[in-house]
Amino acid sequence: MNLRKLVSCATNILSAAAISLLAMSSGAVAQSAGPVIPLSNADRGQLDALLGTGVVGEALPSAPLGNPDSYLPRLGRTQTYQVVTPGKKLTIETHEITEETDAAFKPGWHYSVGDVSEMYIQKDPAGRAFTSAEKDLGNKVLSRFTPGDPLVLTGLRPGQSVTSAHKVEVYGLSNLTEVSHSGSLDVTYSHLGTFRVTVPAGTYDAALVKWSYSGKIGPANIKDSQYRFLAPNVGMVAMIQIRSISALLVYNDHSKRGKLLARQ
Repeated sequence: MNLRKLVSCATNILSAAAISLLAMSSGAVAQSAGPVIPLSNADRGQLDALLGTGVVGEALPSAPLGNPDSYLPRLGRTQTYQVVTPGKKLTIETHEITEETDAAFKPGWHYSVGDVSEMYIQKDPAGRAFTSAEKDLGNKVLSRFTPGDPLVLTGLRPGQSVTSAHKVEVYGLSNLTEVSHSGSLDVTYSHLGTFRVTVPAGTYDAALVKWSYSGKIGPANIKDSQYRFLAPNVGMVAMIQIRSISALLVYNDHSKRGKLLARQ
């Protein structure tokens, strides 16, 4: 596998959990009583720059994160997101989830993003949903995560952060028995509070969770931050990603993008 393909694969790894959190129903959902945590100036600046001023509204009383099932879409449902990349035209992503048929990942769900990628979602014996693998269709590679990357940390409290470590193995689709590259990622999940969010699909009361990734896969050094707004019984309604990747001083990716739920 060449260096560019490896780095592209590594960057897709960081988006696997984000694209799995889709909507089940529309409308704002009230949160339980809890602390009101305002955004820091730095976080507010990043969010407004990539999502647009007025998308992220007032801070609201915030509850711990709920059951991950409430953040998964119904089987067969198609979701549409607007993708905002500074300096580029607005694009559209179409996401769909179906029941998994591949024996290697059953029982579970198969989550696809157009012709770009596919993700495999499963549950552990305790019923917690996680991403076990992700397929990059453009670069023809499959990445496996051990342990799986949690979709939602049930019970994560406002203001709380939790860190976990994950082993990553990358395979070429032409040979799924041989590891092409391997490495590890440390992931910190932080509950930053609850906010009223207005996107093309409507207005939602959504918890803001920040995913912070750091690690090394093959020659690629990775740092990545993702902010995701998750609404109970709705799912991911908006997100931003801020990425910094370098591989042997040959390839560098310092990019930013945002996503807004457009239709469900």
